[in-house]
Amino acid sequence: MAIISDLFTISLSVLLSLGYLGIFYLMTLDSMMVPVAGEAVMILAGVLAYRGSFSLAAVILVATIASVTGSTFSWLIGKYGGRRVVEKYGPYLLIRRGDIDRADAFFRRHGDSAVFAGRVIPLVRTYISLPAGIALMDFRRFIIFTIAGSLLFISVLTVAGYELGRNMAAVHSILSYLNDLAAAVIALIVLSSILYFIFRRRRSARYRT
Repeated sequence: MAIISDLFTISLSVLLSLGYLGIFYLMTLDSMMVPVAGEAVMILAGVLAYRGSFSLAAVILVATIASVTGSTFSWLIGKYGGRRVVEKYGPYLLIRRGDIDRADAFFRRHGDSAVFAGRVIPLVRTYISLPAGIALMDFRRFIIFTIAGSLLFISVLTVAGYELGRNMAAVHSILSYLNDLAAAVIALIVLSSILYFIFRRRRSARYRT
């Protein structure tokens, strides 16, 4: 949870500081196999769009261009460098071999269409461009599938963030209710434990007499 909170905080800081350039920067890195958490970026951008900091359409456009840019870079790494380069230098960028293996297996199962589908699947979408490059997937088809998948992924999350901003009061109300419910459950558990402890002590005393 702390890591997720940190990612949201960092993303929010970059978006507020750099605006659309921040969206482009973060989403390009996200598609270059750098762990940036594009989901958090787009949801936050959607919330900020509702608050008037961004245009919803511009957010989707900029983020899609950024995703295609980063994905193209990853495709080129796959084509000219292969897995060897990523496995050698990936740890410096927190790129895990297991994530690359997952994306590679997904691409082998689904072929070219994996580029479209993979762009909307967590833990696969960030790395799917690499096996596409290694397999020498036709670049024009790669770009078409990448644009389609990225546009879908980005649009859904940005609109979700926009609606989250619109209903923020309701969200706060639900969170407040859950906090109260959690406090009540904890109090009930504590009270039950105390009563159980008292009952056991009285029962033990009765047996001793």
